[in-house]
Amino acid sequence: MATVSESRLFPPIVSPYLPAKTITSVSSGITIPFEINALNSLEDIKEIHVLVTRQTNYNSLFNNNYPLGIYVFTATSTILTNKEFTIPSSILNPDQLNFNEYYKMQIRFSKDTHGHGLTGSALSDYLLNETYLAQFSEWSSVGLIRFIAEPTISVIGNIEGESNEMIAGNTNSYQIDSNYLELSGRYTKEGTVTVLNRSFDNTQDNEYLSTWKIQVQDMEENVLIDSGIQRVNIRGAKMNEFLYNVPFFFTENIDYRIVLFITTANLYEQTYVYKVKSNHSESNWGSQSYINEYTSLDSVIGKVNISFEAPTGSTTPAGGKLIIRRSCEDDNFLYWETIWQYNSVPALTETDVISYDDFTIESGTIYKYAISFIYNNVTYSIVEGPVLSVFDHAFLTGEGTQLCVKFNPNITSMKVNVSDNIVNTIGGQYPIINRNGNMYYRTFALSGTIAYEMDAEHQFATRSGIYGEWINVYGTYFVNRYINQQNDRVTQRKFRELVMDYLYDDIPKLFRSTPEGNVLVRITDVNLTPKQELARMIYDFSCTATEIGEASIENYKLYKVQDFGDA
Repeated sequence: MATVSESRLFPPIVSPYLPAKTITSVSSGITIPFEINALNSLEDIKEIHVLVTRQTNYNSLFNNNYPLGIYVFTATSTILTNKEFTIPSSILNPDQLNFNEYYKMQIRFSKDTHGHGLTGSALSDYLLNETYLAQFSEWSSVGLIRFIAEPTISVIGNIEGESNEMIAGNTNSYQIDSNYLELSGRYTKEGTVTVLNRSFDNTQDNEYLSTWKIQVQDMEENVLIDSGIQRVNIRGAKMNEFLYNVPFFFTENIDYRIVLFITTANLYEQTYVYKVKSNHSESNWGSQSYINEYTSLDSVIGKVNISFEAPTGSTTPAGGKLIIRRSCEDDNFLYWETIWQYNSVPALTETDVISYDDFTIESGTIYKYAISFIYNNVTYSIVEGPVLSVFDHAFLTGEGTQLCVKFNPNITSMKVNVSDNIVNTIGGQYPIINRNGNMYYRTFALSGTIAYEMDAEHQFATRSGIYGEWINVYGTYFVNRYINQQNDRVTQRKFRELVMDYLYDDIPKLFRSTPEGNVLVRITDVNLTPKQELARMIYDFSCTATEIGEASIENYKLYKVQDFGDA
């Protein structure tokens, strides 16, 4: 006797959390995505059954024409190809729709074709008929879906006009009041909406913003700048707000697209497009008379200094705003990042100076600086550079100061750490090597000599800082005892103790040198060795430096490598 084998249907694959739908979109139906198990044959799938129930009371979202809460679709080639179907709004029960509530959705496949178009008792009889039950797959896992109010994004920018609010989809370009764009925005919900003969008050909707991303594109939609996905602090006071200084120099009289992507807590996604242009060549630094700026490079200690003061014979008015941005040759000076900001400049006379030191430059890299002064809602800008510095020494920069490793700087080893697993097989001549995870960071052994004279231009500690109010007492004693730089053990010891505190703390440092570039590190395993031939007046040190993150301005700010003002 022959045995006939019949293939079975495996259930559809449904995401545990489906993207939220707006209440207003329900009028056009509810689109449900799914995946098909690879073991299924598409030719066998004739129908799709769907359940949607309210989580609080398990009442069906469908109306009374579907007493078992199941609606039947014909599995067309379009549905199976696109892997989604739309529940028509005409079969929905408006009394079961609500904000702040999850709805449970499950679907299954059927080999049979008799259920489509049936309603009421005829549909119930079909679904409960044991003749057809064997044709159905198991139900899928539960997917949760939520209905929200229509989101509204209000975006504010430094643009011309009576209002600086930007409305998406504008035809004419918004005029930027400088070559840089500052954006702030807030996610809200629209007012009362009516759908399927039911009214909803948006105050009942607790949906909130989860992530946002901003891109700068040219008019051919090529991406020039991408902020990456930014997550919102849902527990903060500004949980639905975002702020972004676009790190891009907008060339004058060229149209750009600003594209904002948002995702809410329940995976609702929306995109907003704004068209902007800069045409402010007249608002340059030279056309203002409020404040002067001076830029200088100190290659000995690896810094760029930018100072501001009042013009000769005048006083700078209070209330202005200073911004310093920086770009480098690595991205062809396309990406400009704010490295220092002073939001409220006080009144300055000729003797007052506001000074900023940039200690995060990398040896052998060319930089440009853009300085902006904003006063009376007018932005004046100037671009300084190119600036290039090649260091003679190595530096450990952090906590608003830096230590120059000037004497006997050595890196005896450097290792790039990855997670490789070597598996030796029984029958194979060669092992199998697998790389696990995305781990990739450097560690290196750093050593040098600690001496007061290593501190180039006294960036780390001065004599007055070491001795404080007792400097005159120490100075008199040293003169009377003929203690000089060659035999000053006290100053060497006190300076060494400051260096020890600096090396032993758990605060990240920026290691900078010409051979290695900039490496953001954490110093561990510090060892000190006195130099016996110098009667232990000075010591050598050795330590392990472990890379902890990308050497970027974002991380410099995170770890407070230097002063960034209000930026």
